Amino acid sequence: MTDPAVRTEYYDAGGTLKLREPLMALYLRSHLDQQDNPWYSPGQFWDRLVRLYAPGRDFGLVAAWRNEVMVGYAFGSPSDKAHEVWEMASVALTDLGVPSTPEPIYVFREFAVDPDYQGEGYGRLLHDALLRTRPERLAYLLVRPDNTAARLAYQSWGWQKVGQTQPFPDAPVMDVMVRVLKMYPRS
Repeated sequence: MTDPAVRTEYYDAGGTLKLREPLMALYLRSHLDQQDNPWYSPGQFWDRLVRLYAPGRDFGLVAAWRNEVMVGYAFGSPSDKAHEVWEMASVALTDLGVPSTPEPIYVFREFAVDPDYQGEGYGRLLHDALLRTRPERLAYLLVRPDNTAARLAYQSWGWQKVGQTQPFPDAPVMDVMVRVLKMYPRS
């Protein structure tokens, strides 16, 4: 993407929480088709962001702005409780191997592009900006099994489905996808 009207900005947890209005508006526009499920309500999104995600170690968000309009965001943080994901990944990615000592995985927690701007490269721009500097060896994300467009995009960006999980009791069952960020030799 080379549009001079587009910029990406990185925000830590404190900076992210100051973006409540544009984040909530963008979340609603990008999840409008899911509003019959309370899990996808903007209020639930904001509650998860404030209580669970932003307080996490090394939380970061990248937002794409076109002029002064937020057109997309992606955020995540590392997880130290990642043994189950390592196990799933090691079955699908046999060269990866499960670490013998605990090793964090980067969790690509949330990603959205305004429907009016989808298909223009913003998703890839945000994806790459968020992952480019991560030191973890592996990243994972959760995606709805019925979200074919997102799954195809993730696959084209190097993600592979390795299983399914229900992250919270009130959440839907989601596909687990992983992406190798750095390949280290097996020990």
